[in-house]
Amino acid sequence: MKRIMITALAALLLASQSVIADGAEKVKTNPEIVQKRDFLPTFGMPAFKSRKYSGPVTKENVLIVMMDFSDSKQSTLKPGVGRYSPAANASRNYYPKYTKEHYRDLFFADRFKGSDGKSYRTVKNYYEISSGGSFTLSGQVSGWYRAKKPLSYYGVNEDANDDAHVHELIMEAAARVAKDKSINLKKYDRYDYYDRDQDGNINEPDGIIDKFIVVFSGIGESEGGGALGTNSIWEHVSEVGSRPHTIPGTYSRTSKFPGHRLAISEYGVMAEDSSVGTFTHEFGHMLGLIDEYDTSRSAGSHAGEPVRYWSLMSYGADAGKLVGSKPVGLSPLAKSDLQMMYGGNWLRGAVIKSTDITKKGKTYLLDQASSKGCNNDILRIELPDIRKRLKSGRYRNYQQYYLVEWRTHNGLDSGLSEIYDPFGRNYYGKGMLIWYVNEYYRNNSALINHPGKSLVGVVDATPKTLTSKTGHAPTTDIQIFDAPFNTKRYGNYNKLSNYFFKKSNTDPVPVFSDYNYTQAKLDNLMLPEAGRVLPQYGIKMRVVEQNKEGTVAKIKIYK
Repeated sequence: MKRIMITALAALLLASQSVIADGAEKVKTNPEIVQKRDFLPTFGMPAFKSRKYSGPVTKENVLIVMMDFSDSKQSTLKPGVGRYSPAANASRNYYPKYTKEHYRDLFFADRFKGSDGKSYRTVKNYYEISSGGSFTLSGQVSGWYRAKKPLSYYGVNEDANDDAHVHELIMEAAARVAKDKSINLKKYDRYDYYDRDQDGNINEPDGIIDKFIVVFSGIGESEGGGALGTNSIWEHVSEVGSRPHTIPGTYSRTSKFPGHRLAISEYGVMAEDSSVGTFTHEFGHMLGLIDEYDTSRSAGSHAGEPVRYWSLMSYGADAGKLVGSKPVGLSPLAKSDLQMMYGGNWLRGAVIKSTDITKKGKTYLLDQASSKGCNNDILRIELPDIRKRLKSGRYRNYQQYYLVEWRTHNGLDSGLSEIYDPFGRNYYGKGMLIWYVNEYYRNNSALINHPGKSLVGVVDATPKTLTSKTGHAPTTDIQIFDAPFNTKRYGNYNKLSNYFFKKSNTDPVPVFSDYNYTQAKLDNLMLPEAGRVLPQYGIKMRVVEQNKEGTVAKIKIYK
């Protein structure tokens, strides 16, 4: 996976104001400067009311090219046996034919037909909803084209070089689509994301195709690779090398590359049978988001990071009875990154400095995170900076803060009620979900070396390790299913009597106190990687009440 670190130093603003951030490695917009205001206390529990957006809309053009191979021909997969199929080349997202129309609908339509015949959201629809109507995408699909060499050649893992020759495949695909007379490649070069000419204007072509995706026939290595196993390609987003590669036979007068050719830099490569959740997750990388799960080689040696199904950029891409058919919403950190990069309507909310929190406290209204309401999407509680000494002897400050949201099973979060494992259907909880962000860490990788400490993770309302009757501790997926704070019981993992771990629900926990998340308490957990170590400032948060639909909540923050 390409790991673009977006440092979210966002100030979450009130009313119609938006999120501010800077310090991004890949700058796509210049954050405007605005003033913060104190947020007034609220009284009463209103019904959820959608907020209207009439501001600018970012439009991305996406070009998709389909490639097949002598050892992995398109549309030759077999139907899988249930959700978890061990059979070679048996897909759990099987279609008799994988056509242009299939990918066109999956990406660019408002709805598409899943392999089970039901209607689902598309990539376009997901991001339109996530952005509150301030982001959309369109594009074309070309192919199938036969690659010059077998899939196993492009996907082979050589030493530390996974998918050793995948860049050759990307440039083959670019050369093939350049000959498609129905496609004007110049319309896919609209932005100068890297500001290559350093004129401060990113809204101009730079000679590089903005969003280029290659679909390869076969099953991806992340799903076992089918008949090719580890010689298949692992779905990912990356760049073709240290510099852009030009496409033969292309011309654009705005290009500064030799011969005024167009070029490829960033690309996405995804398997033929990828779910809409996988496409949506990988497209998130193309927008600048990082993985929120542990991507290190040591990830298999621990139970998992404390994000899992709570975010698209972790396991939330796989939600739905039909795997990946109902990807859940983005984490508030991911939304703040997108707000910073693109502007628009991704996120808004109140900023609270920890030094301003009193014993009396203040109350705030939170709308459900899956929709854009007239109250806060998020509460950001800014904590004192972390000061670290560098190897050079100098000191550097790192931001840390809480992002507080209200999760339901509505809209984009309907997938939280459809989390499947081999034993059946499970339900994540509802309520006040608290995320702790520590920017000293660049990501959530290598968690085995520092359990409880990483860039971003949820704070579990019931941090005590859940175990089976036999004393086994299930993975983090299960440990944090009941992470939200609430006054009511929600969540169910798993109803079946033969499941080794059965937890129908937990007693509701309405109050958060940072005192419950110390290093000493983490050390007593069987699975410390599922927990969080929090700074001790005496901060408390309480779910005061919610409306009858559970879509708006009143939260009190105090000491």
